[in-house]
Amino acid sequence: MTILRRTGRCIFFLSVLILIVPVVTGQNKKAGVTVSYESSGSSRIARFTNSNSYPVRVEFSYQGTRARGSGDASGEDAVFVAAQFSATYGRAGISITSVRIKGVMRSD
Repeated sequence: MTILRRTGRCIFFLSVLILIVPVVTGQNKKAGVTVSYESSGSSRIARFTNSNSYPVRVEFSYQGTRARGSGDASGEDAVFVAAQFSATYGRAGISITSVRIKGVMRSD
């Protein structure tokens, strides 16, 4: 009986972990556009990948940290991403920690 309780508890925690990891890592997908992150020098930038067969305009908000001094940085911006292609976004002096896609609009 104890083994069943432990197994059930392990399965529960594993399923919770699977649900939480995408939220914590900042992976984000909306309307065929996915956000991932990569290092560029000492900064971290966002890469938007468009899996649609048409170009899109992606509106997003971001959180980050300042490279010089201390403090957090945040803002909103937009990028154009060609069909079946990707685009990167970064700001001078800011290391992006998370991006939230607010909207994806077809841009023919």
